[in-house]
Amino acid sequence: LSGVCGYLSRQGALQFNPVRDAGRLEADHDRTPRALTPVEVRHWLGLLDESEDARRNDLPTLARFILATGLRIGEALGVRWSDIDFDHGLLSVQRTLLRLKGNGIVASAPKSKSSIRVLVLPGWCLTMLENRRRRIGSLDGPIFPDAKGGYRDKNNVGAAFRRVRTGTPFEWVKPHTYRKTVATILDNLGASARMIADQLGHARVSMTQDVYMGRRAV
Repeated sequence: LSGVCGYLSRQGALQFNPVRDAGRLEADHDRTPRALTPVEVRHWLGLLDESEDARRNDLPTLARFILATGLRIGEALGVRWSDIDFDHGLLSVQRTLLRLKGNGIVASAPKSKSSIRVLVLPGWCLTMLENRRRRIGSLDGPIFPDAKGGYRDKNNVGAAFRRVRTGTPFEWVKPHTYRKTVATILDNLGASARMIADQLGHARVSMTQDVYMGRRAV
């Protein structure tokens, strides 16, 4: 920008280079990730459980599923029943969801090779999914389907989360906050950065350490 404005000022189109004379914006150097504390997790899940809008959009179960796995929202919505090994309590992350112009919501390979991973499901999450499968009566298809049984639009899901948190102390909570919460919990439990990166599907451990671990969380 400075080069363009400098050229224009030399050609007489501008009286001076405004970019050169502008001061720098003060950057916010505090990039500490904010994660939910265990108490906040319970309060937030309780808020979702009490909200009719949240229940109608399946948000209480979806939030718990992401907190149990650390999946990205597109990965969570892309999980199918066939990806879950109920006998061994394993989840195979095989895809994520994208919105493509002219094609709508499509399943795609995860964003990197590291994102294709097998995760151990906590026992409480496995029980939750077993109960959900019995209630829905589905043996295949997405575990969080839309009204027609297909993949849900993550933008619509994000909008549903925003409606619920608006006007509450949790306006700062986004689906990505769950991933940071998972990373912080594992870090506080003594898991290695490599293990946490593998759980979240990060190729670089530095990404996990710099962006996802809320070091100030208790």
